[in-house]
Amino acid sequence: MLRNAKIKYLIVRTHGLSSHLIDPSEMRSWVFIDDNRVLFDKISQTPYGGFFEKPEDLSDPIKIEEATMRVNFIRANKLISLSRGSYIETILRTYMSKYDLENIRRIVFSRLFGRGLERVSLLPQEGYLQDTARLSKIERLEDIIEVIEDRRISSGVASWLSSERRDPSELDLILTKIYIDLLLETVEKKGGKPIYEIISSYLENILLGTLLKSKYLRISDELVIRSLSKIPFRKLIDVFELSKDLDEFLDKLINISPYRAISLEVRDSLREVGEPWVIEHSVSKRAYAEALRISLRSPMSDAYIFSYMISSEWESQSLRTVLFGRISGVPRELLYNLLTPRET
Repeated sequence: MLRNAKIKYLIVRTHGLSSHLIDPSEMRSWVFIDDNRVLFDKISQTPYGGFFEKPEDLSDPIKIEEATMRVNFIRANKLISLSRGSYIETILRTYMSKYDLENIRRIVFSRLFGRGLERVSLLPQEGYLQDTARLSKIERLEDIIEVIEDRRISSGVASWLSSERRDPSELDLILTKIYIDLLLETVEKKGGKPIYEIISSYLENILLGTLLKSKYLRISDELVIRSLSKIPFRKLIDVFELSKDLDEFLDKLINISPYRAISLEVRDSLREVGEPWVIEHSVSKRAYAEALRISLRSPMSDAYIFSYMISSEWESQSLRTVLFGRISGVPRELLYNLLTPRET
């Protein structure tokens, strides 16, 4: 009884937190603001404002990345605190462990390329499932295997370290697969159908983004398929395997109903912008739209908690698109279209 009451309270609190998200239409209007000071004043009134000290910071990629990450960490930590001791805490920590994996990736590469301890640039968060502060102190690359707490992660990193090439792209793919497997397993054990549906959709989009970027970067198809073996969402893997390049991959996806809109958007955006970040942006928008659709079917279910986190990530992605688009000189009308939901 108390367990159900706690979860219901958490859902109600999450609805309250959602009311503080920036209205997407408001965010879209910012692309037409020319004056950096005016835009700075707008952002200062949002949760991101505390991480920008002056208008010039809006043109600093490092400050932009850190501000958007910190806001998401603050929101996730708030939910974790409210859900302490419940199955929601376990799923939330696993959901946020993607940032632990990114820190592991950065530590591995810093040792691989001979950078000193002081030069490791870690994400501004201590860790959700891993002790990243402890991991960052290892002297030798091989020592990381003993410090990583999750056996699946340590096994994946050990397998990569034992290979002759130590291809950075392969480690990225291995960590992506570990995250998908880890989160799906946690949801299957701890969550019900609504959470499983929303997380499954989210992970499908992560895989889609990974496959699109792999084709864009011309990473070996054999490497991608081997690294992502036995992963769910086989239709995506099968279409990827049958496509010789990104254009053919997109052409095939356009003919598959669930992927038509995202494929058209990625194709058109790459032609118009010519920057790979539009792939992440478009996939993030699809993940947000699908999470919103699923959660609206049962707004008082525990799935709404994860819809909120995915919405928060889309908000941060939108802000990065606004600011990076300005830095890159992307036409305002094009930026506005990128931020606008696309009809299927």
